[in-house]
Amino acid sequence: MTSEALYLTVDQCAIRYNISKRHFLTLVSRGDMPQPIKFGGINRWSSRVLEEFESDQIDKNLAVSETVSRRCQKKARK
Repeated sequence: MTSEALYLTVDQCAIRYNISKRHFLTLVSRGDMPQPIKFGGINRWSSRVLEEFESDQIDKNLAVSETVSRRCQKKARK
């Protein structure tokens, strides 16, 4: 079993992404980061959900990079 926490606090999430707690919460409220799981009045973020989000973001960035690369290649041929 891994020693990584299954559920992270907002402070841990901010540290994970090297941003301020306020900026992390802004990203969450804009829908740019996953929503927390609520345990009573406590918010926590699932490390599994964050890892899936990161993987999706990497895939999206790769797709954009490939599209831009193809467009540049087409322009260079003209």
